[in-house]
Amino acid sequence: MGKSAKIAAVIVICLLLVAFFLGIYITVDEEMPDNAVVVVTLEDKRYHSIHFDYGAVAGKTAKTMTLAEAKQQGFSPHPHSIDLGYFKGNRLFLYQYVLSKLGMQYNSRWDKNGNWLW
Repeated sequence: MGKSAKIAAVIVICLLLVAFFLGIYITVDEEMPDNAVVVVTLEDKRYHSIHFDYGAVAGKTAKTMTLAEAKQQGFSPHPHSIDLGYFKGNRLFLYQYVLSKLGMQYNSRWDKNGNWLW
């Protein structure tokens, strides 16, 4: 192996190491998919996760729809559900995020059909 091939091999290995450590250091928060099923309350125009607190919907008309439909109809997230982190997904390492875009499965809060997995 010539001198330029050795230099190229060292550069490639160094770049792979840097990419590996950046892939662990940089994280991406999973976004709630638009097809996720949410519970909406018509009186206050709020949407809740399917694991809502009873007090948030007591005495109100509640129904289910997708997140995209709820946003389109002007519903906003319920503050208590936001505080509890119900609308946050998992935090993925950069390499997990890239692999998920390539089709690999990862542990998510929602399945591909928008169903909650917890």
